[in-house]
Amino acid sequence: MLYNVVFHGEFSPEYDINEAKEKLATIFKLKPQTADTLFSGQTVTLRKNVDEVTARKYQKAAASCGVVFELEPVGKPDHTGDTSTAAPAATRPGAAMVKCPNCGFEQSRSTTCIQCGEFLIEPEEKPRQAPIAKVTVPVSSSDSASGSSRNIWKTARISILLLVLFIVGMNTFMTGRWTTDWDEPLWVGIYPINGDQKNHIDNYIQLLDEDTFFDLGEFFVQEAEAHGLPLAEPFTIRLAPAVAEMPPAPPQGRNPLAVIWWSLKMRLWVHQNDTFSEGPSPDIKIFVIYHDARVPNPLENSLGIRKGLFGVVHAYADARQESKNQVVIAHEILHTVGARDKYDMATRQPSFPGGYANPDRQPLYPQQVAEIMGSRIPLSKTESQMPPNLNYTVIGKKTAREIKWID
Repeated sequence: MLYNVVFHGEFSPEYDINEAKEKLATIFKLKPQTADTLFSGQTVTLRKNVDEVTARKYQKAAASCGVVFELEPVGKPDHTGDTSTAAPAATRPGAAMVKCPNCGFEQSRSTTCIQCGEFLIEPEEKPRQAPIAKVTVPVSSSDSASGSSRNIWKTARISILLLVLFIVGMNTFMTGRWTTDWDEPLWVGIYPINGDQKNHIDNYIQLLDEDTFFDLGEFFVQEAEAHGLPLAEPFTIRLAPAVAEMPPAPPQGRNPLAVIWWSLKMRLWVHQNDTFSEGPSPDIKIFVIYHDARVPNPLENSLGIRKGLFGVVHAYADARQESKNQVVIAHEILHTVGARDKYDMATRQPSFPGGYANPDRQPLYPQQVAEIMGSRIPLSKTESQMPPNLNYTVIGKKTAREIKWID
């Protein structure tokens, strides 16, 4: 005797439907969307024409998930080749009849009416054969308690995450407001990190002092004066002790959840690695990861995050590169107070006109200096070069508006 293994969407009431789906998908190696389809409320034939032993194995495995599979016997083959004894399908006893909703013609089961060609003929209600005894797997009270406990903890975790996101969001909103009031200087902490774990980089970091970053502070003083900012010193640059731990790597793609998760991890890492001890913690924290200048590998992209007031800069551990390093540091500091990039991400060319220091220059090319958020000095429509130091950069009007230096 052969059987069809059929599922009508029934499961043991002792089981949560999601738990039943999960167990069924695990045992039968189903994709989540396939498991969801099984519970859509429609009858699904899982296996056809299997022997009784195999059919009951499927039924038993399903029962262990709290799911009810029914075994429906398959009728004996109808030898239709013998025309002398075969009755027409429409008149055979027990033949399933369907009625066309368009023309009313009755015929044996089909997907197309032979009278008018209408599609999707709905079969008349066919009584099901008496089902094989259903198997319900009892669930112990300890298992039920365990499932309830898991649901409680899942709800608690989601609630905690939502609370954290709310607190972070409110903190970001309030921080964004006071950082651009410009009624007093913002402290910027420079936190050096040995990115390649080499001794000569440690030696380089030990020689750093706040005078190393004097030009960085002077750049902001001069640009603030040029835009008429009443505050004489918008940023106070301070050097923090070296940080031993590398920050979490940013996500490779643009998945929003991955970005949010990285941002939360990064905020925790920044808090845990604040080595500054002389006075209050800096308002803006810039972690400068120094790499071996003797190895010609391109540096990773630096970043500055306004929602958190921190930045990560990749730089070379070489005094001859310090001026260029500070151009990158200035760029990322401005990101933390609201400035946006002004260059094409694909070509790295400055965007016109916002990314040009002097967009009204005639002739336009070559430009003499770089707009700090445009990053490079435009030489032509397709060529540009990195400014050698901050003396070859300016804060343009668009950037000044973004950071609220001007209206």
